[in-house]
Amino acid sequence: MKISFDRHLITTSLIVTFRGRTLKVDDMIIDTGSSHTVISPDILEEIGVTYENGDDIYEAYGIGGSVPFYTKVMDEIQIDKISIKNIKIDVGVLPKNHTGLLGLDILMNYKFIVDMDKLELYPSKNMV
Repeated sequence: MKISFDRHLITTSLIVTFRGRTLKVDDMIIDTGSSHTVISPDILEEIGVTYENGDDIYEAYGIGGSVPFYTKVMDEIQIDKISIKNIKIDVGVLPKNHTGLLGLDILMNYKFIVDMDKLELYPSKNMV
């Protein structure tokens, strides 16, 4: 899968399904410094993702301070040829209107390779 590099950030797209509703999320920052994958609530609201009683809440800390997040279980996310079912995704406001961060929870657990020479993101041969 092709990734984009704008001289500042590398980004990709993924498809997320929640309670049967599907959405393509573009401009997801590939963030090897983020332990979790996070998607903006403004983006996910389109497919009915909202905070509900019982959702796990915690605070994430970064250079800009701390921000509250909640966790939702998505039916599925799809990145390239990999489909991941029943996966927890964090939902929280990100700086500068970013749509989301593709974090290490997915990149490492599903053995994705970020090829900066070819500007591609793909699963290792062991995961296909």
